[in-house]
Amino acid sequence: MSIRMQCARAAAAMMLGLACAAAQGAWPERPVRLVVSSGAGGSADILARSLADKLAQALGQPFIVENRPGAGGHLGAAQVARSPADGYVFLVSGSPTHSVGPHLYKNLSYDPMRDVPPVAMVAIAPNLLVVNPDLPVKSVAQLVALAKQRPGELTYSSAGRGTSGHLAGAMLQNMAHIRIKHVPYKSGPEAVTAVLAGNVSMTFFTMPSVLPQVRAGKLRALAVTSRTRTALAPSVPTVAEAGYPGFEALAWYGLFAPRDTSREVVTRLSAEIERIVRDPDMKARLTGLGAEPHYLDAAQLEAYVAVESPKWKVLIDAFGAEAD
Repeated sequence: MSIRMQCARAAAAMMLGLACAAAQGAWPERPVRLVVSSGAGGSADILARSLADKLAQALGQPFIVENRPGAGGHLGAAQVARSPADGYVFLVSGSPTHSVGPHLYKNLSYDPMRDVPPVAMVAIAPNLLVVNPDLPVKSVAQLVALAKQRPGELTYSSAGRGTSGHLAGAMLQNMAHIRIKHVPYKSGPEAVTAVLAGNVSMTFFTMPSVLPQVRAGKLRALAVTSRTRTALAPSVPTVAEAGYPGFEALAWYGLFAPRDTSREVVTRLSAEIERIVRDPDMKARLTGLGAEPHYLDAAQLEAYVAVESPKWKVLIDAFGAEAD
């Protein structure tokens, strides 16, 4: 092969490499969809819209939030699993789809961690145990006593099977040896409205959706599900303080991508999320949600799920909390 031909081939290869690098650097070139696995108005939805605003500012393209609630978040997750891995569709979800769902739903059409793997964790949030004020209880101890007097009669709502609110109720039943009936809804606002209307006795739910009603006297707060009290409601004890040490049921929120999404896109998006969760304005928005910024990259979030998921499997297997 002549030196001229070798040089020509080398130049062509270099140009191809530059073209590929340019193509990678150009992402995103059009609007990006964030599919939220729960309904409009809930904490995940509000977080997703705040994140979308910040990502749009940082990356120069609109990030469009699309709600796809149902089946404990798995309708939205399955939609993303079937989507092209082109960097233009992502999932906003968390524990319901990736830590709990595989143990609740035995016939999923996809494997969450394989088919919709992590990009980054964004935040964590405790739930507040609230009851309708007409329920004659003012503490966890009184609630447990009433549930023992009326086994199976009390009810609690959630935004769907596999959500942190669902599992918090299952955990309390398991630890307190009581029976309360789970009533799942398609979205958080529906679950809270059911308690406000007196159709359901109680719910475990993230604070922004219930604190205003607590302050207005429309709901009564009994406990928070984190290990320590929250600054947002410092007078409310933890479930652990109420006599159930070790009780903890947190909601967490992250971003996930279809399998085989470009490593460069995932890395860039993760880096932007790390920067965004450190931003004072985003921290303030998360605090308003009753959440705390909590960044983990893809590998760290995968390791987190590997520890958290077996914990919920033990509870589900012991308690029989499988989905219908």
